[in-house]
Amino acid sequence: MVILKLILKIALLPAMLAVTLLQWIGIFLNSISGVIMGILSFLFAMTGIASLLFGLASGGECLKMLAAAFVIFLIPHIGNWLIERIILIRCMLGDFIRS
Repeated sequence: MVILKLILKIALLPAMLAVTLLQWIGIFLNSISGVIMGILSFLFAMTGIASLLFGLASGGECLKMLAAAFVIFLIPHIGNWLIERIILIRCMLGDFIRS
């Protein structure tokens, strides 16, 4: 049993490397998309509010713009949640390899 566990630990080292690389790439892409999506959601929200204030759109259209801004704002947060799951997998693999 000890030999099988040692073989499994050695076999999981490349998987640990792949998960770590996936985590780094995910953090990098999520950081860039967070900035871009934040600016884009701000523009959507300000356009909706300004069009409502200047009478260019009705309340329903303004709410649609604000809802779109909120959805765009949430995309990086969903990415953070996925990265947290990847980190959890990496920690579990690391704990198994170190045990």
